[in-house]
Amino acid sequence: MQTIIDPSTSVSSLITTSREEIIVSGTLESNTNLKATYIPTTATLLENDNIETSGLGGIYPKGIHIGTITQIINTQNSIDRYAIVETAVDFSKLETVLVITNQVEE
Repeated sequence: MQTIIDPSTSVSSLITTSREEIIVSGTLESNTNLKATYIPTTATLLENDNIETSGLGGIYPKGIHIGTITQIINTQNSIDRYAIVETAVDFSKLETVLVITNQVEE
C-alpha cells in the first residue's frame, strides 16, 4: 500500500484552476507537505490553488483532493520551478483509512 506522502511515490495531479498537469511527491522533511514538480513553463501558479489527482497512472482515481499550494519556488531555470503543497489531511492523525480496491470506469 502506498500513501501520497511517501517520498518514493509520485502522483499525477491537476491544478484545479488551470487544469495543468503536474507531479506531486512526498518529501523526507514533512508529513504534511508535498513537492509539486514537472510544472509546465506556461502554467500560471497561484498560492491557494487546489491540487487533485488526475486519474492517470491507474493508482488513484481522478478528482481526489490532495491539498493546496502554499509556496511557489522559482529557480533560475523556469523548467525547474516547484511548489509546496500542504496536504488536505494530517496523515499522522488519521484513525480510519479506506482502501480503494476497484474502480468503476465512467
